[in-house]
Amino acid sequence: MVLVDRSIYYYLIMFATFLICFSFVPLIFEILQEKITSNIPYMTLICFIAALLIYLFITISREYFIHSILYSIALACSIILLFLKRKYDKNNTNINIIKYEES
Repeated sequence: MVLVDRSIYYYLIMFATFLICFSFVPLIFEILQEKITSNIPYMTLICFIAALLIYLFITISREYFIHSILYSIALACSIILLFLKRKYDKNNTNINIIKYEES
């Protein structure tokens, strides 16, 4: 087992990781209520999922199980967002055009 230096920086990094991994949970609830995903690019979600897969691979190979759990939660949220975006972008084909009346 690798001994980890548990300084204040370690706890700050853990807290930041926790916040990043759980930051998408409120976004999922908001998307489920509003059913609007037009402002989230596919490339952003795909890059985030790729980064999380790399993090997850590193944490599992180094046996950092707490980090693995956090990154798994973030990965699940990102994949859910990707599927919700695909679903709601297909359903939301109506384009609202505001017509301005000339005075």
